[in-house]
Amino acid sequence: MDELKQRMLSQAIVGEGDMIRVDMFLNHCMDMDLMERLGSALAKRFKGEKITKVLTAESSGIALACFTARALGVPVVYAKKFQTGYIDPEVYTAEIHSFSQEKSFTLRVSKPYLSREDVILLVDDILSNGQTILGLLELAAKSGGEVAGVGVAIEKAMRDGGQVLRRMDLRVEALVTVEQVTDGQMVLS
Repeated sequence: MDELKQRMLSQAIVGEGDMIRVDMFLNHCMDMDLMERLGSALAKRFKGEKITKVLTAESSGIALACFTARALGVPVVYAKKFQTGYIDPEVYTAEIHSFSQEKSFTLRVSKPYLSREDVILLVDDILSNGQTILGLLELAAKSGGEVAGVGVAIEKAMRDGGQVLRRMDLRVEALVTVEQVTDGQMVLS
């Protein structure tokens, strides 16, 4: 998606290694017009898949998932990383490890919100090592629902997350792919 590429090239900050900060428009201070267009673009890629739910994990993927779900006309469910008093005690759980935060989390979704009748689209802002998506995939499997695919705004192709998911015969759609980061410069496709 050309608009997202341009925003990344003009505003993203490349940090140490292959760290790419897009928090100034994508996942901290969000450009809502851009988010709506990104959600619509992901929804178009999965048009005709009979999706009934969009599933993401808190918190960075929620906005993109909401706009994608809105464009598809379906509910969005987000997996919580922290146990609260506001979640049904009957939950599906999956353990994930965040390499960027260097800690593990338990993802939780209340059982009434995912079922075997659901066709689920997994959505996140960035696909890197794939741990969050693998956790969401586990939650969907525990519910008995069918996974239509994975939609992300940005895929880091130099990491193995997308490759792992594609080897599992999952459809993975990225609006922008970062092929490599060299000397502080991103190569996008």
